[in-house]
Amino acid sequence: MKKKPYPKVVVVDFDGTICGFAFPESGPPEPYVKEALQAMQNAGLKIHIHSVSTNSNWGKDNALDNVFRIAQYMKKFDLVYDEICLDDKPFASAYIDDRGVAYRGDWIKAAEEAIRLGEME
Repeated sequence: MKKKPYPKVVVVDFDGTICGFAFPESGPPEPYVKEALQAMQNAGLKIHIHSVSTNSNWGKDNALDNVFRIAQYMKKFDLVYDEICLDDKPFASAYIDDRGVAYRGDWIKAAEEAIRLGEME
C-alpha cells in the first residue's frame, strides 16, 4: 500500500489554544494568534479548527451550536481559518493543541508530559 502524503493542513484546537479557556464561553484571543494563523495561511497551509466542543458526544444540536460559536468568534476577532471540523480527528500535517503531547521518539518524555497535563486542573 502506497503511503498517502500529508495534506498541507494544520489542525488547531480552539478552546485554550486560539482563545483563553473559558468553556462554555470563549476567553480572549491568545497573544499573537492572529499573526500566527495568518502566517500559516500565507505559507500555503489550510487551517482547520477542531474542538472537543464540536464533538457529537455533546449532542448534535450542541455540537452545531458550538460550530456557530466558533465561527462567530473567528469573525469577531478577524482570525483566518478554512474549516471548522466536526467529530473525527482530521488528516493533517500538524496539530496545535494546548493539551497535546508531542511524541518525538521518546515514550518516557511523552508519558511524563501526559502525566503532568493529567494533574493540571
